[in-house]
Amino acid sequence: MVRAFTALLLVLGISAQSYAAEETPLELSGVTVVTAEQLQPILDQGIFIYDLRKKASFVDGHVPSAQSAAAFYDAARTTLDTSFLGPNKSDRILFYSHGTTGWKSYWAAKRAVEAGYENVMWMRGGFAEWAGNGFPIAR
Repeated sequence: MVRAFTALLLVLGISAQSYAAEETPLELSGVTVVTAEQLQPILDQGIFIYDLRKKASFVDGHVPSAQSAAAFYDAARTTLDTSFLGPNKSDRILFYSHGTTGWKSYWAAKRAVEAGYENVMWMRGGFAEWAGNGFPIAR
């Protein structure tokens, strides 16, 4: 079965490697990359948390106090309508998505910095890391 699938990919001109999801970079200029362990103790310290996963994933479970921001992100263009972030460009804001292959949160954080937000954080490990550590999940 695997050989047949690989042969089909080759016939179609698609390599198996290009089919796999690529991981996000470890760093992002102008953004503080945080782990789930680093986020957990600062949840109640004036931080705005935005979940970039699809609404259905958000409803299934999310980081406590997170807001769904999927409606403000255009995946086809990797753009973010930053108007929902508010006018205070020094607010602490954090973006996350599924995990290390979650490009939505990477691009959202990048676009927020480009829009002039000064205190942007990105939880690269995303919801997978949060849930994997057994931290509380809001529904």
